[in-house]
Amino acid sequence: MDNKVVYYTGCWANYYGPEIGKAFVEVMRQNGFEVLVPEQKCCGMPMMANANLKGAEKNFQFIMKSLYAASSPGYDVITTCPSCNMMLRKEGRKFFDSEEAKYVSEHIFDADEYVVRLYREKRLNTNFGEVPLKVFYHNPCHLKVQGLTKEPLELLKLIPGIEVVGTNYNCCGLSGSYGMKKQNYKRSVEIAQKVWEEAKNSGAEAVVTECGGCGLRIKEGTGLKILHPMVLLNQAYKAYKARKAA
Repeated sequence: MDNKVVYYTGCWANYYGPEIGKAFVEVMRQNGFEVLVPEQKCCGMPMMANANLKGAEKNFQFIMKSLYAASSPGYDVITTCPSCNMMLRKEGRKFFDSEEAKYVSEHIFDADEYVVRLYREKRLNTNFGEVPLKVFYHNPCHLKVQGLTKEPLELLKLIPGIEVVGTNYNCCGLSGSYGMKKQNYKRSVEIAQKVWEEAKNSGAEAVVTECGGCGLRIKEGTGLKILHPMVLLNQAYKAYKARKAA
């Protein structure tokens, strides 16, 4: 393959939601890309949020050197986790800047953002089969603050059969490790109520969100299945193949 992208999996796809990473790789392959996965560590965002700046800096600098070495021939860097994306693209540079970090930050994209970019440039393989599903879309805070609110919905509209019956742009209440702590749990759940109520009342069969943490909190309060957009996109490619083979 001539086209290559560098994938930063992040902890969620690497340890908790491997189906997301697998789906992203398949989506890229359907579009003629080879996916490179260099050595990596946690992006450091959780460490920063808990005042471990030394640990965050150590991880961040390691990642930047690794991603720079892989992407410096001119390849884009893609993430499937909004928090990782914000750390590697913006937040990390405020504290631990370097030439490698500057380069990576100028070549990094969220997966939804990248796929929509391909579509807008008429480079996206749009051989999609139907995925009949009513979904509620939750936009994570770490995408929203980067201005990435239109791209996820634009991506979902590309998939035949997907009906978006509701959208939400409020915080889910988890806020990284904040809502995981005993002393914050009650307040965290109070914040989550609006998201829970809107999702449950929407008639959706599943909730779509890019953030694994948001997904945990929303599933806790709704019991609904949580899906990443890349998983749905991969299902659409599979559905097309199945239809052609029938």
